[in-house]
Order: sequence, then structure tokens, then C-alpha cells
Amino acid sequence: MNNVNKYENKEKKLLELQYNFTKQIVKVRKANSLSQQKLADKANVIRETIARIEANMTSPQIDTIIKMLEPLGYTITITKIEDDDNE
Repeated sequence: MNNVNKYENKEKKLLELQYNFTKQIVKVRKANSLSQQKLADKANVIRETIARIEANMTSPQIDTIIKMLEPLGYTITITKIEDDDNE
């Protein structure tokens, strides 16, 4: 596999991880019967910020993610990624 393909595959994997992470946040928010506005109020962030994050239009800072997850009863953990490239 050439360097361009490796780079493209890593970028694709990163985007997939970000998308799945965002999907989980939306799922948890909805499971808690919270609108974006209610979560924004509880997390002390702007509703538009939550909307942009949920639409994958922005990459949020870690403190914003923590602020969003805390009222939902969640936090961030580090999980090993299974890597096909062994790099």
C-alpha cells in the first residue's frame, strides 16, 4: 500500500471514529429525553454548538464534550483502536 493510500485510510478511519462518537452522544441525549436546548442549558454551552457538533460540522474541544456528557451521566474514556496496519 502506498503512502497516499495509507494517509487516505487513516483519514477515513478518523472521520469514522468522529462520526460514531457523535452518534453516541446524540443517542444518549435522546435516550435522556433532552432536546439540544435542554442539554445546552444543563451543560452551559450554546445550543448552536451542540447542533454543529451533532451535525459533524465542527470538531469540539474536549472540555465542550465533557460539559455535554456530564449532565447525561457520562464521561470520556480511552479505548484501544484495533489497527490493521500494525504501525
